[in-house]
Amino acid sequence: MSDEQTTPQVEEPQVETTEQEAEPAEYSLAVPERPDQTPEQEQLAIQVEDAMFEVMDPEIGINVVDLGLVYDIWIENGTEAVIHMTLTSPACPLTDMLESQTESMVMEVPGVSAHRINWVWTPAWGPQFITEDGRDQMRALGFSV
Repeated sequence: MSDEQTTPQVEEPQVETTEQEAEPAEYSLAVPERPDQTPEQEQLAIQVEDAMFEVMDPEIGINVVDLGLVYDIWIENGTEAVIHMTLTSPACPLTDMLESQTESMVMEVPGVSAHRINWVWTPAWGPQFITEDGRDQMRALGFSV
């Protein structure tokens, strides 16, 4: 009997988690599994990523893609860009600025009718995520990377 009682206790939290993931979220621990994308959605996601090169980290002055802050981008509901990204620190005081810049840039992409940022914390950001272009930009600013 104790096995039967344990199983429902394990299943209940899983159901709650699934329901929470189904709702639009602003924060999650990790990037969820990538949904299947049509070729058109893949192309639109690439255009959104291109737009994200214009979103600059206000403290460093380098775009969020080259800094390695953008973990994944996909399209849901045909035209909604879902951007999974992180911050150099969960306590970053400039989150609002990055959200505003992202909205400005992404909503200019033809074919995008809405966007959502999903702030994720796993994996934690570190310098290993900076692209080679980002490293070159940081070196030009005097950083040792």
